[in-house]
Amino acid sequence: MTMNGTWGYKSYDNKWKTPETLIHNLCDIASKGGNYLLNVGPDPLGQFPQGSIDDLKAIGKWMKVNSEAIYATTASPLAPLAWGRCTKKVEGDKTTLYLSVFNWPSDGKLVVPGLKNEVLSAQLLANGNVLKSQGSADGLTISLPAGAPDAIASVIKLEVKGAMGANTAKGKMKSGELD
Repeated sequence: MTMNGTWGYKSYDNKWKTPETLIHNLCDIASKGGNYLLNVGPDPLGQFPQGSIDDLKAIGKWMKVNSEAIYATTASPLAPLAWGRCTKKVEGDKTTLYLSVFNWPSDGKLVVPGLKNEVLSAQLLANGNVLKSQGSADGLTISLPAGAPDAIASVIKLEVKGAMGANTAKGKMKSGELD
């Protein structure tokens, strides 16, 4: 994906994608089991344009806190989520789900539809704060603080009992801005 509107350097192309778009795309692609490749091209002097540098710094800042939710993860086992994306890691009889929340719920209740596994732990990656959760007929409800720790994508690390397979649910997952 390009970071602006062109694959090669164009002096007049200053329409840079926002860090929000790039981070949401990263989470979206990881949640589908893919790899994200950004095109970063130098200008005629061999230097990266400032727009690329600024966006890469923003992604790096987010990854410093949340890389665990991206690196060595696999695709989401859940149906498409209206509030964000999910990646997973399976270790023995335990599955760790990383819930990247783009749309922080105003009522402080994040519903993970269809999740019936027993919760072993739930916490925010940004600060390690432990979160309470409760199962219901709709799935799992996680109680969140009033404000999101990250304005772009806050990640919840959710450890559940049992292995979870691939997502077999049908439905269209909303994507970010793509080329």
